[in-house]
Amino acid sequence: MSAATIVYLVLGLAGFGLGAYLAATGDRTTGIVLMAAGLAFQLLTLRQLKLAKRGGGRP
Repeated sequence: MSAATIVYLVLGLAGFGLGAYLAATGDRTTGIVLMAAGLAFQLLTLRQLKLAKRGGGRP
């Protein structure tokens, strides 16, 4: 896995987790935005992993 894939993974998990916490405890709009950003980073992670599996990216 490349360093970018790991960064996307961490940002996705942290963003979604923080967004879920904020949405549940008060600031709903910011929480939803952070959850959406977290999901976008998770999609980038999956894309990077798919490219690496095909041989189009760095292993």
